[in-house]
Amino acid sequence: MNKLLILIVAMAMWCAPVVHAQDFDPNDEPKNELAVAYGAVSTSNVLDVFVDVVSAMFGARYQNEKFIGPFSAEYFYHVSPLVGVGGIGVYNHHRQDVLQDEQVTGKRTSNYFTILPAVKFNWLRKQHWGLYSKLGVGYTRAEFNTTGKDSNGTYTKDSSGDNFFNFQASLVGIEAGGNNVRGFAELGFGEQGLIHGGVRFRF
Repeated sequence: MNKLLILIVAMAMWCAPVVHAQDFDPNDEPKNELAVAYGAVSTSNVLDVFVDVVSAMFGARYQNEKFIGPFSAEYFYHVSPLVGVGGIGVYNHHRQDVLQDEQVTGKRTSNYFTILPAVKFNWLRKQHWGLYSKLGVGYTRAEFNTTGKDSNGTYTKDSSGDNFFNFQASLVGIEAGGNNVRGFAELGFGEQGLIHGGVRFRF
């Protein structure tokens, strides 16, 4: 997460002094965008922490928690210089050890697959950088698996799943680079993360 904060600050400092001596027409920019990103503190991460707290109230205990993701990919088509429409796909993974009588007796994994139809608003478009916001609303498929041993020492495996509403609201996004490839970073909240960044390809 600290690395992404550093990325945002560095990009902002790089973009601030850019001055263009020639006119720039945003209508001439590529209309298609494809991006890949990695983030931190997603809604499914928050959900997992909440579930752990509730489970602890009923005697369940966990340790060695690891959040992997969110990894995301997105596509937007610009219907105008201001507005782009498209979608976001996100994968999130969480795993942890299950404790019983202070001993590790199993493992619990959670996998989240998210699809979000989305819209992007380009508030400021310059030749080599821009500022924007983004909103996506959709749903997540969650799959949970727990393996280990019960109190009798018998191997057990339990699987379950759920679907729920999810979203991504990136309040502030900044991108910088060339006409076809740009780095970007965003601050907001949702399944892509409280903060996330990556690379955008425009064509």
